[in-house]
Amino acid sequence: MTATEAGSGVSRGDRAGHAVTAALAAAVIAASFLGVDRWRVPGLESIGGEGTSICMLKRMTGLPCPTCGLTRSFCDISRGRWGEAVGHHPLGPALYALVLFVLVRSAAAAVAGRRPFSRTARFLLWSVPLLVAAAAVMWAVRVAGMFSSGAAAEAWRASLLGRLFAAAG
Repeated sequence: MTATEAGSGVSRGDRAGHAVTAALAAAVIAASFLGVDRWRVPGLESIGGEGTSICMLKRMTGLPCPTCGLTRSFCDISRGRWGEAVGHHPLGPALYALVLFVLVRSAAAAVAGRRPFSRTARFLLWSVPLLVAAAAVMWAVRVAGMFSSGAAAEAWRASLLGRLFAAAG
């Protein structure tokens, strides 16, 4: 049995995949340090009334998507503002830690040709679906709260689709 078959090494083709994964994870972390949450996108003020939101669902319907707030959460974590990070999205710190973990693991596999945490593949396999399920539950609770407080109706009226339907009707 070779080292690659035993799980201690990484094939040449897998090294390229790990390099791409590490680069993407590094880009996410770098963007959070650069403060992408404060960047303005020209023209958004006229589309849906959300001056800084790039979320298509929020611009179209006024309702947040399951990941709304993660960008601001990541940026707050990079600035050391943990309370604000959790306020923007409670799963932000857990997802940030997962991205850092993937960055370290993939970079080591790409550079050294070895997986530094060889038994962590199972962790990644169950953690991602768990975080997705948690985000879906939190989104449902957030949207239900908006409907019960009446904020959803106001958000709909201010949204692009809400204004289009109001103008058509």
